[in-house]
Amino acid sequence: MLVLLSGCTPPEPSAELNIDLGMILPEEWEAVSTWESINIDADAEQEYLLFYRYDASTTADGEGISGPIGAVIYDSQTPIGMPEESEDSSRPPAPWLQPYALLPNYWQGSGFGFVAPPRQTGRPEWRVVTREDARETDNRYFEVLAEQMPASASGEAVGEAPDELPAHDELIVYGGHSPIGGPTYISIFWWSTLSEGYGSTQISAPGGLHVENWDGAPNSSPMRTVRARYPQYDRSLLCKESRFERHLDLNLTSEGAFRAAVYYEEGPRKLIFCYGIPQSPFYPEAVVLAYLLQPDRNEPLLIEEARQTVPRTLGEFAWVDSLQYMATIPTFAGQAATSQRITTTVWASLIYGAGAEIESRLYAFTLEHVPSDLSSRTTDQWRIIGVERQ
Repeated sequence: MLVLLSGCTPPEPSAELNIDLGMILPEEWEAVSTWESINIDADAEQEYLLFYRYDASTTADGEGISGPIGAVIYDSQTPIGMPEESEDSSRPPAPWLQPYALLPNYWQGSGFGFVAPPRQTGRPEWRVVTREDARETDNRYFEVLAEQMPASASGEAVGEAPDELPAHDELIVYGGHSPIGGPTYISIFWWSTLSEGYGSTQISAPGGLHVENWDGAPNSSPMRTVRARYPQYDRSLLCKESRFERHLDLNLTSEGAFRAAVYYEEGPRKLIFCYGIPQSPFYPEAVVLAYLLQPDRNEPLLIEEARQTVPRTLGEFAWVDSLQYMATIPTFAGQAATSQRITTTVWASLIYGAGAEIESRLYAFTLEHVPSDLSSRTTDQWRIIGVERQ
């Protein structure tokens, strides 16, 4: 079942932390949200998530750009040897709030980039989820927690490590919005180590992302499969589509990490229509792709004589990899209105087989122009008259 991210409702902002942001944030940052309670590191203390803008700039035309959106988690750690209480309750002692950068970040064990691009208005959507897949919870979970408990001056651990899985142990943030639909960035964060802070991974696609499968319940478990789209050819609204699959990354998991790192591996990119197959494709490449994606439904896009030979020549293929075609037809508009036969060629790269045993084959489709007919109110069209393997 396809779950659209636009239907997700992020947690409501939390007003528990009565702190003046102006006294805490660097001058280069501009907060885009209030403090929001979060706890994905399995200790008993609440942390605080904050989104902010950074890298403000001005374009050559004088337009001010507020910059992309980053995220940071402040951990309200209690230091050994508690300092005296501050007279200004809105400005607690600095050691009480330990910032852990999510993105942007460039230290070892972190990700890269930002959680939302410039010009996004408002706070990014976010949610916390719980791992349910046994492959991801069968590790040194509780042993690592005990090792990470801070020690007091006497060497004894401060507090007790939990003996059950936390309510939430992963943060998902959706950023940007594609005109095709869905966010353009999905960032995933989890607690790693005291030295590294939070680990992260990210998926991005300018044509939008949609969660297709979750490990458990939608919106409350890690994302298993995410569909991604990448615009390719504007005039026919063609996109490449792929899917990201979740995996554990044991090789990049730091020693003593709270949990195994994760990553999303992208599958093959297949050529499709960004907004679905049009009812009456106009350009020659759109005619060819519409037929390849749904040959039974779009058989009328072939002339009568080609409805047996074309499918027999193509056989069973896995997906369409790419198309090549002429931007314009080497003739004049006046000739198209005559009875002169006008043809063009579209080359299609098709993939055959599955898994590691795949083969790419190139085919040349020949299309013939069909002039417009005012009596039947049809525009000029193209029909496939044949195909040859190259």
